[in-house]
Amino acid sequence: MCLTVAIQTGQSQDIVRIGLVDFSKAQTLKIRSVSGGYHWLNATGQVLDTLTESTQIFIQDKQWKGNNISLENHLILQPIVPGSVLSIQSVHTGYRQVSGVLHLFADSEVRCILETPIEAYLPGVLVAEAGKGHFPDFYEAQAIVSRTYTVQSMGRHRLEGFDLCNSVHCQVFQGISTVNDTILSAVMSTRDLILIDANSHPITAAFHSNCGGHTQGSEAVWQHALPYLKGVQDSFCLTYPHSHWEQLIDAKAWQNWLHSKSGDSLPPGQWLPTERESFLMNREDAIRTSQARKAFGFRSGFFITLNEGDSIRVIGRGFGHGVGMCQEGAMGRAKANHDAWDILSHYYHKVSLTPWQNAQLE
Repeated sequence: MCLTVAIQTGQSQDIVRIGLVDFSKAQTLKIRSVSGGYHWLNATGQVLDTLTESTQIFIQDKQWKGNNISLENHLILQPIVPGSVLSIQSVHTGYRQVSGVLHLFADSEVRCILETPIEAYLPGVLVAEAGKGHFPDFYEAQAIVSRTYTVQSMGRHRLEGFDLCNSVHCQVFQGISTVNDTILSAVMSTRDLILIDANSHPITAAFHSNCGGHTQGSEAVWQHALPYLKGVQDSFCLTYPHSHWEQLIDAKAWQNWLHSKSGDSLPPGQWLPTERESFLMNREDAIRTSQARKAFGFRSGFFITLNEGDSIRVIGRGFGHGVGMCQEGAMGRAKANHDAWDILSHYYHKVSLTPWQNAQLE
């Protein structure tokens, strides 16, 4: 069945459509069946060929062309047997392995859309978002968080023909070629489980790399407070690589930026808060630390500033927006024998676990 028909008629709810947006600039794709087998289909579902070896297709006049494939705008790679694995490669993106149905559109930009079960998608998310070599309880916690994020965010890119993208805008997904048994086991042992709020809705399962010792509430970044996303102390992340950072910026650029945000009420160049603050200098100016992070490329919004004449030295803690689960803190907790629920209940307040099929989905 072609993708456009699938969207109109509906599919099993455990299928997620991932936009492989890093392939958008590719003009040539090299495709190979790693295991199992695949059929080439056109947009109407007609079988064009069987993928038996490495095949190269390319764009010609906004259509795909290749061996035994002549001028198709929409190609589908359909698994012959469940669990088949496909590799897709381009000069721009490199090599990826994926499992599921792959749709290839030759529009003004290439669109690669993968239809795959949620549980087959998650291992690729975990290895991309967290890497390998961590304790199983951390991976179980991350699997539940990433599954919750997936279910809660379904349809985020609906107008583009898919649910989630594979970039940091949603969750990073770079395929399954480097997934190991520990990650697979974590996904399988938590199968279907998600975090829900008091109304049985999937929570906004925010997470980040390192909080620098203290997470912050959702209102500090997204301007609305969620009862389960509150700031908490977290010393477990402080021994990890992303816990501290420094950056020098031009003093004039800093003062000009502050002036553009606060008008004539200029805060001083030196700022030394004693705890994590959501706003720079004072609440009346309402300059969010997250705005400074975005404007100057800081690793986080948790920092102090020291005036050094022509430069401002920014000394910061943490990496990321600081809301929800601190991944390196969770890694430290798992290392200290905290189980997955202990980890999750520290970062998310008054939540519970349920199979996503039992949740109230909007």
